[in-house]
Amino acid sequence: MRGENTEMRGTRKNRQAKAKQASKLEEIRAALTGAGFDTAAKQATVLRVGRSTAWALLNGDKRAGPSANVIKRILSSPDLPAVARRKVEEYVKEKSCGLYGHSEQRTRAFRDQLLTPTQPTAEPQGSRRSALVIALANV
Repeated sequence: MRGENTEMRGTRKNRQAKAKQASKLEEIRAALTGAGFDTAAKQATVLRVGRSTAWALLNGDKRAGPSANVIKRILSSPDLPAVARRKVEEYVKEKSCGLYGHSEQRTRAFRDQLLTPTQPTAEPQGSRRSALVIALANV
């Protein structure tokens, strides 16, 4: 086996884990749609990502899911509806615990990247994000 791609292929357990991940991303999409962000452009604006990134993230792109940097951008959005923020935080917690079928090494790298500030002087914005960062430090 040559890496994570080989590790992720084929097993029933990993297919179930990826289905769980896709389901959580759909929950985020549903939360945004329910809050009135019903187009890719509106979703991209509130998520603070490009329109193509928002579309890929929320419409079942078959890749590994959003990177830690994309998650940090989403959580830094002051306009993110509370229900969508909770879903993103649930996604982060589940991915950080390895529930989406990634190797322990890849899961640890995701957590480490998520906890690393984007800019050296930047502090996490908002108490909800600060609480998430503190919680992840203990995972």
